[in-house]
Amino acid sequence: MLIQNIQIKIQKCPPENIFSLDLHHNPLYPIKIDDYPSLFDYVLTADGLVFFYDLRQQHLKGKSLSLDEYNKLRLLYIYYATANRNSKEVSHWQELCASLDAQGISEQNMLHSKGDMIKKLLITRNPNYQSGLYRKHIEYLKNKCQNRD
Repeated sequence: MLIQNIQIKIQKCPPENIFSLDLHHNPLYPIKIDDYPSLFDYVLTADGLVFFYDLRQQHLKGKSLSLDEYNKLRLLYIYYATANRNSKEVSHWQELCASLDAQGISEQNMLHSKGDMIKKLLITRNPNYQSGLYRKHIEYLKNKCQNRD
């Protein structure tokens, strides 16, 4: 699943629609926070967690990263946040993606970046993954935007 498609759909919806009370407390509404660990097909390994912390720290310090590193940061961030049922971190991930997009740092070759993390054992298959669960959130956003019109 590519994050860019999600961001494009969200950007077409006026902000006042997106940040409703539901999304303020649960940024992936209507997905229950307890179901967050089932949203994505991969999770971080111990090495992946160290790599994520390092990338995030570099980004926070203002270091310029390669496109591949930005791709990995996007993916690792959402895997990390959802695996930990951390809605605040999910919000930070959303802000990161919006900020990178605003800077013109768009997703390209995400599948390559993801494949590289798999090869390096930074991520592993998520045994709790429920295919289609994330689609519920995307459909919710699309319906919310359409109902505003």
